[in-house]
Amino acid sequence: MKTTALLFVFMMFTTLAGAQEKYYFSKTFDLSFEEATTKVKASLKEQGFGIVAESNMDKMLKEKIGADLLPYRVLGACNPKIAHKALLAEENIAIFLPCKVIIKFITETKTEIVVVNPAVAMQAVKNKKAQELFKEVSVLMKKALDGV
Repeated sequence: MKTTALLFVFMMFTTLAGAQEKYYFSKTFDLSFEEATTKVKASLKEQGFGIVAESNMDKMLKEKIGADLLPYRVLGACNPKIAHKALLAEENIAIFLPCKVIIKFITETKTEIVVVNPAVAMQAVKNKKAQELFKEVSVLMKKALDGV
């Protein structure tokens, strides 16, 4: 009887844990790394985001510590109107800005793009106005990903 109860609790826990949203959205595209980079930047622009930072992690890690990685780029994307609203709602929110986008080389003709899901990633911020903005940004980031 105890084994059955424990099994039931375990199954419920794993089902609930699996139902939780991820802190990111991702998709793999049949595009070269550079094509994917160009397209995601254009799609982000359509959603009101500008690129304020760009890091080639593979090159930086090779230079700094000799690590070999496949091409791996991190973009910092910012929607100025929403960033302004967020700063008015929560003055220290800039610790989470800009929103991150990752472009990962899979093969010569396949690339994965990963974008942050702020509604989940920033749950530690207990400000209702900020949480509403995070939901808005999550929708825009998902649209940007879908628009690639």
